[in-house]
Order: sequence, then C-alpha cells, then structure tokens
Amino acid sequence: MRKVLLVLFWFPATFILLLLNLAILSAYRSAGGAMPLSATPIGDTNFQLTASAGTSQVLGAAVIAGDARALLLQLFLERHNSPMASFADAIVAEADKNGIDYRLITAIAMCESNLGKRMPTRDSYNAWGIAVYTGRQTGATFDNWQEAISWVSRYIKEKYYDRGIVDLKDIGAIWAPPSVEKGYSWTNCVEGFQGTIY
Repeated sequence: MRKVLLVLFWFPATFILLLLNLAILSAYRSAGGAMPLSATPIGDTNFQLTASAGTSQVLGAAVIAGDARALLLQLFLERHNSPMASFADAIVAEADKNGIDYRLITAIAMCESNLGKRMPTRDSYNAWGIAVYTGRQTGATFDNWQEAISWVSRYIKEKYYDRGIVDLKDIGAIWAPPSVEKGYSWTNCVEGFQGTIY
C-alpha cells in the first residue's frame, strides 16, 4: 500500500516541480539575467610562472612555436651514444627535402649498425648496410656523415618512394630479403625504433 501511495504522489509532484522550474527559468531569462557565455582570446601569450613557497624563481617566460623533430632525434641519438648525434638537423632537413619520414633513416641505422657504432670500419660512415652484397667487407663507403645521410635519404626516395614502395614490409623485402622468412624481423625492428622517436 505504501508503494502505491508513493508512486501516486511521485508523478504529480514531479510534474509540478517541472512546471515550477520552467516558470522560474522563463522569468529569469525575460528579466535579462541570463548572459551568454563567450570566449575571449588571450592577447598576451608572454607570461611568467613562479615557483611556490615564495622563492619567486621564474619557471617560464614565453611559449615559442617551432619544429621539435631535430631535438627529438638528437635526444634519441645522444641517448644511444651515436656518432651521428650532431647530425640530427641534417637528417631532418634531408628527410624533408626527399619527402620521407624523418625517423626512417635513423631507425634503419639503429637496426643495421646500432646507430653507426657497429660498422665494419669506422671510416665507412655506412650505418645502413648499403651495398654489403657487393662482397666488399664494408659495403658502400662515404667520406663523412653528411654525405652518407644525403645519399641514403635520396636513395630511399628514388629506389622506394618514387616507385610507390612506401610500406615498410615492402621496403624490408628489398632492403633485407632474408628478414621476410624470419617474420619480417627487419620491418619489425625499424617500426619499433621509429615508434620510440617521439
């Protein structure tokens, strides 16, 4: 019996409260009480944050937009003690010039030579295993890192990207054919290291 009375009371009470709320809202709006919300842009993006505890140490002064790819690449190369660390800007510039992913040649170098630390000879500057099939101990040789980075970036563009070969599995099948039978180990390695450069 109690439940029935509760249900019978609940419906009319809800209806009356709903009408009361609508009447109050209507009266409030007609009196000009409701102000529309608007977003105003912040004119000055130059601001300072101060450390807590009253030290008044400035933590930041400005927000500067820029391309962080070279810095991310440099940090990755330095973290792995690569001799190519000082060439991060060149790697990004050559990647942009040739329309390839800026992380690609670095990831390939990591898989092929541990970023230039495990090459047959230190003066070959061949961190990518280019032309090792020639029978020469070192494969292709370059005069310096800048030349090697430029050549490899252009090589990837012309041999792969210009021919529509952009999927890493397809590139890996040509670059390192034995890796296909091993479950695309080269592709997995390159993709894995590309994913860590962020």
